[in-house]
Amino acid sequence: MNHTPDQPIRNTSSRRSTGKRIRFEVFKRDHFTCQYCGAQPTDAVLVIDHIEPVAHGGASTMDNLITACEPCNQGKADKFLTTKQIRPDADLMWLETQQEIAELRRFQQIKAERDAVMVSVINQLQDSWCEISGFDWSPTDRAVRLLIDKYGPEIAEEAMNDVAVKLGTGYLSKHSSKWLPYLNAVARNLAAADGA
Repeated sequence: MNHTPDQPIRNTSSRRSTGKRIRFEVFKRDHFTCQYCGAQPTDAVLVIDHIEPVAHGGASTMDNLITACEPCNQGKADKFLTTKQIRPDADLMWLETQQEIAELRRFQQIKAERDAVMVSVINQLQDSWCEISGFDWSPTDRAVRLLIDKYGPEIAEEAMNDVAVKLGTGYLSKHSSKWLPYLNAVARNLAAADGA
């Protein structure tokens, strides 16, 4: 019989049976499910299949064995598979989804708490501004939030208090639109001095 190097000689007479223990471990790992079509007992008889066929030198090791039903195993014969198709574990997918939902809910809760605290801090800074300046108006929520986001609450408070005093004493004109850029400049200078 002639053969080429690409076609190894099949010697099925020397092929040893895969032991019961390793077969059971493969079945257990694969959840007693055919990894090709998803069949399970009692609808199918399960067998162990070699991913790299024995005829091509495949070993009977856990990483080369897979659970298959008899029809899939016979249909595959001694062909190579590019990848083994593991059936998704529904329980694992459910747990992963529940974990993701819990994390999203936790994020939602923390964000709601953060937003509530941010509103409270903005209101406190605006109240302090009105008290220090003697005016019945203050920087908008958006302007205060931008200061806090960029420089932190402590620097925002210090800058707002400084500018409120200057507006209240007439050093800065409340009728001028220049007090807001001045407020941002004070915060920037405080942040630079704090970082130095």
